[in-house]
Amino acid sequence: MTPPTEDSFLLLKPDALERGLADHAVDAVRRAGLTVTGRVPLRLTESQVAGIYPQVDPEQRPLTAGIIRRYLIGRPAEYVRVSGRDACARVVEVKTALRRELSDVLYGNLAHSPDTPDQAAAQLLVLSGHGPRAVFTPGPRPWHGWSQERIEAALDVWAADAVEVGTRRPTRWSPLEATQGPVVRVAVPRRWVIAFDDIAAFLARLAGRDDPGFAVRATLAALYDRDGLPLEAPTAARADALVAQVTGFGLEATPAVGTDSSQRVARSGTR
Repeated sequence: MTPPTEDSFLLLKPDALERGLADHAVDAVRRAGLTVTGRVPLRLTESQVAGIYPQVDPEQRPLTAGIIRRYLIGRPAEYVRVSGRDACARVVEVKTALRRELSDVLYGNLAHSPDTPDQAAAQLLVLSGHGPRAVFTPGPRPWHGWSQERIEAALDVWAADAVEVGTRRPTRWSPLEATQGPVVRVAVPRRWVIAFDDIAAFLARLAGRDDPGFAVRATLAALYDRDGLPLEAPTAARADALVAQVTGFGLEATPAVGTDSSQRVARSGTR
């Protein structure tokens, strides 16, 4: 059966426009066999961002919502309307290829596209300014003991150097200095399903740091730094405890060479 014609779009985020990559992205869409039916410049509003990321509840995920807001709201962007057979799947492939080739920074990852025709229809309505109005800022209640004011202030500090750090290769997001003693290195699995905010809160508790800024940088280190996030494990018993906590939560842990834990992990084939 011939796949039906679908309507979809590729949202070019501010970093794509700032880097002059809009035409390159549109050419990639056309090479994928899709018809470009319109290019619409805009500055994303809070309501539009809420409609594009309905899965991000700012009350439950204030770190993610705050990072997205700092990258997207109020800055020049553009959405490219497309049509064609399997348009949604093809645009996703284009987006993935562009990110793999050119993206640098978490959430400044060049482009967004919907996964299904239903999502495309709903999000196009939002982008056109006719969708339901929504908010993308958390309420006043604390999250994991941190006030929203404290979270926002920490994210402001993080955003000030995010582009510089995020484009550096290799990246070094870790808020912890390298130690001379044994460590357990924590990493997020390649295919991760735990929410960014939940990982951040867990790592802050694990390190004994009551600081949302630390939590954000620790999570980015676990995601993107070459050696993950290093946590001190001065004894084999401490390494055992850290490995158990980290793997029990769903992340990866590499103990220091020479500890009992490292030998067990090496034998099991786990990272």
